[in-house]
Amino acid sequence: MEVSEASTSAPTISTTVKRVGTAAMRFNPSATVQYVSHQFGSVVARHVFYRVYLYVATMPNVDTIIMASCDGLGSPGRSPRLFLQTNGSLRTSTGATTTHTYVGGSSATLNTGQWYRVEMDYDSVNDVQHCYLDGTDFSGAVAGAGFTGFEAAVLRVGAFTDVVAGSTTCDLYIDDIAINDDTGSAQNSLPGPGSVVHLRPDSAGDANGWATAVGGTAGVANNFTRVNEVTPNDATSYNQTALTGTTTTDDFNLASSASAGISSADQITLVAVGGRVGSSATTTASIVYRLKSQASGTTVESASVPVNLASFATHVNNTIRPYQLHSYADPQGSGAWTPKLLDTAQIGYRGNVAQTSTRRVSTLWLLVELVQAVQPPPLIVRQAVARASLR
Repeated sequence: MEVSEASTSAPTISTTVKRVGTAAMRFNPSATVQYVSHQFGSVVARHVFYRVYLYVATMPNVDTIIMASCDGLGSPGRSPRLFLQTNGSLRTSTGATTTHTYVGGSSATLNTGQWYRVEMDYDSVNDVQHCYLDGTDFSGAVAGAGFTGFEAAVLRVGAFTDVVAGSTTCDLYIDDIAINDDTGSAQNSLPGPGSVVHLRPDSAGDANGWATAVGGTAGVANNFTRVNEVTPNDATSYNQTALTGTTTTDDFNLASSASAGISSADQITLVAVGGRVGSSATTTASIVYRLKSQASGTTVESASVPVNLASFATHVNNTIRPYQLHSYADPQGSGAWTPKLLDTAQIGYRGNVAQTSTRRVSTLWLLVELVQAVQPPPLIVRQAVARASLR
């Protein structure tokens, strides 16, 4: 997930308190606020569904917002807001920035040291919201009380307040964020259970056409080494089109599913190809992302992705940066993705048209959302060790 905005007191990344991936976000404000925001779409009225997993290490000293649906970056304004109350229960509110009124029912009391799935269903077209704790609707259908036509374009999560309280002190962890809307034939309602992990290139695949700009020598054996770092290093190492005007391809094999904590019986919900991309100039430049489930197999590609910036950006050169290539079914056989298929999959990119700008890719990965065959026990207390899986 590309963070569009963060509070001055930024959250940290925990690699000890976590769920299935390698890290989680920790929000540990002391008489201040901490949050991040992600702009997932244009500012229009829509029906959206949000999911976060929440772990409370220390309850807040004031009622604290953990999730808000906003129409833009900056203040949540009149947005639907979900509070973690000092008594340990969740409750949603209505009202303007300067005040709020609790509406609907409260959730069961949350325990500290335990992961919970928290979801919000917000229909900004019809001005109705529902809130869920581990799949149970605790709020009931709540009218927005002035939210009619209020657009949904940004999700903010963390530990923050409206100006009624001003600041908060608490210790929270948030992991495995998901955002759906009601369009399309898949993932068009509540996200439900799920964990997010990432697989990165570990060897050359079917194609190796791009040149090395920075970070080593080009060649079949090592192109993947410049695009597989965990934290994107952008200009430190990247591959680029060998000459202006080329339409070449790179494809890469991936690290094993087991290395990301995926078991052979886990259900794969979706996969998505992500990257850090750029070009040599701001003149027109584009690529497509590529995905297949086996060597020399049927390949699906994204639409043309603009990368025309003399720097690097996540996924696409745009202020709104969702993943550009999602897949809900195996491109080869049209069945469900499985851990076994992930172990033979390849991801890549292609210069899709002849252009004068040199296109660049610094990092590439495959996002995988999975549902564990055997869910972890609900109470997980790891004081010495903790974590999160967010991009």
